[in-house]
Order: sequence, then structure tokens, then C-alpha cells
Amino acid sequence: MDGVRTGERAETKIERGVVGRYGPGLLLALAIAGPAMFLQAQITVSGKPLVSAVAIAIVLGIVVGNLIGLPEACRPGTAFAVKRLLRAGIVLLGAQLSLAQVLHTGGRAVLVVALCIVLAILVVRLISVRMGLSDRLGTLLGVGTSICGVSAIVATAPAIEAKQKETLIAVATITVFGLLAVVVYPILGRLLGVSDVFFGTWAGTAVNDTSQVLATGLIYSERAAQVAMVVKLTRNLFMAPVIVVLSSMYLASARPVGEAAPRRGGISLGTMIPGFVLGFVAMTVLNSLGALPQSVLDILKPVSTWLIVVALAGVGLETDLTALRAIGLRPVYAGLCAATFMAAVSFILIRLFGIG
Repeated sequence: MDGVRTGERAETKIERGVVGRYGPGLLLALAIAGPAMFLQAQITVSGKPLVSAVAIAIVLGIVVGNLIGLPEACRPGTAFAVKRLLRAGIVLLGAQLSLAQVLHTGGRAVLVVALCIVLAILVVRLISVRMGLSDRLGTLLGVGTSICGVSAIVATAPAIEAKQKETLIAVATITVFGLLAVVVYPILGRLLGVSDVFFGTWAGTAVNDTSQVLATGLIYSERAAQVAMVVKLTRNLFMAPVIVVLSSMYLASARPVGEAAPRRGGISLGTMIPGFVLGFVAMTVLNSLGALPQSVLDILKPVSTWLIVVALAGVGLETDLTALRAIGLRPVYAGLCAATFMAAVSFILIRLFGIG
């Protein structure tokens, strides 16, 4: 009996520790997501939301995080929301699509994505070096712009032996222009009158981070968000081969003649195929096979929406505008050139290939 009681006390202690660690931040993100969802339901035109809950949640999160400040006790919870809840929401989003839709959308965008990645890395790297930035920083800005934002930068940095300062500058720069894209792309899309499929392909190809792609798509329309996520997940799959090529190129150029090859940065299975990508595909397969009853789908859709809005409230809370001001002008100019180039080239290629 004593052993059982000891085990129960240990389990209770662990549960309290988990709640105490993640609870405050999750509650704060939820406190922002709730009003955002309410405002979306209230501000409508002809029954359709005029303002996306995602946009409201991000803005409110940025305001709260920078005017009031994000308490240290809340940081583990907001980080959990950004990393875990967002991925869970993306996985459940897959239940709204069929495998045929995913293969069709992703297949049509593969060539556009591949061309954009190659062109962006080459051009952004060249522009960065011309501006006096290091070759490694230029490479990080290129992969961050062309593949998947912060994740690509963090994964590529050890492979090319980038310095910590170069990694931090690249992350901050990509974050700035990714957040700007969330605002600018939907406005441009409306002004240009592009379709949901075109816009989703454009956002999925050109916007940096996964969370920013999802936010950009949802602000435009639900259909645009679905297309954007399929294209973005297709784009994420290019990360592993790109890192291998860049690492090999860097090692070949950095190694003096006759010297043994330096230590390589490793690439994990999680880098090659992120778990949430497999989860997203698995849900589309289950939906395609009819394994998910309509009653289950009716539950999964709002759950996915709430998870995503809570996660993006966390993104807003974690956006430190004072830290972003410390980047410096040259990386900002390079980032602006990179973002503009990616937006223009991807838009032109999507037009040329007749997508949407």
C-alpha cells in the first residue's frame, strides 16, 4: 500500500509540475485567442468574417508582449503553444483534405518551389555578400527565405559552421519580414484579385515560416490556407537535400589542399521529414479512405482552428520588437531584397505555370 501511495504522490507531483510549467503561458495565449475568435464572429459582412481571428490574435499578442511584457513564468507555455499546438493544429488540418487534393496541389507546385529555392539562395547570397555581409550569413538568409524560415536557418547553421551571431541575425531578419508578409500579402492578394488557389500557392511558396504561411493563408481565406499548407509542407521536404548540398559545398571550399575533411553537421530524420508533415499526410489518407466519420470531422475542424489561433497568439507574445531593432541596417536591407525577390519571382512563376 505504501508503494502505491508513493507512486500516486509522485504522479501528482509530476502533473502539478507540468501544469505549473506550461499552464500560465497557455492560459495567457488562450486569453488572447478567445477574444480573437469572438471578434471574428462579430465582425462580419454577409455572414462572412471581415477580420481573421489569426490576425487579431497575432496583433493582440504583439501588443501584450511588448507593452506589458511576457513574464518569465509564461515563456515555457507560449513556447509549447508555438511549437506543439501549432503542429497539432496542422496535423488536424489534414483531415479537411483528401490525398488526391494534396498530391494534385503539391505536385503542381513542386517545380515552382524548386526554382524559387535555387534562385533565392543564389541571388540572396550574392546580394548579401555585395552588401558586406559574410557568405555564411548570406547563405542563412537565403535558406531562411526560400525554404522554411527559422527552422531552415537553425538546421543549416551547424552544417556550414555559421557563428552564433550570424545565426541570431538571420533568425531576427527572417522573423521581421515573415511578420510583415502576414500583413502585406493578403492586402496585395485582394488588390490584385487573385484566386484562393493562386494566393495559397503564392503564400506557401514565398512566405517564410510555417506559422506565418498558415496565418497569411487564413487571413485570406480557409481554402487559401489549405493550399498554402500543402505547398509549404512540400517546400519543407526540400530542406534536407539543400542542407546536404550546401554543407558539401562549404566543406569543399573551406578545406585547404591536403587537409582532412572537417567535422560535418548532422541531419536527423526529424530534419528530413518532420513528424507533423507525416501526421498531416496520415490524416489526409484517413479522410480519403473514409475512416473518419462526419461527426469526428465536425469536431476536428474547430479543434484545429482553436489550436492554431492559440499557437499564433503565442507567436505574437514571443515577438520582441526591441530585439528586432538591434539587427542593423545591412541585414535588414538584405532581408528586404530577399523578401521582395521571393515574392516577385514566385508570383511570376505561378502565373507562367497557370496555377490557380
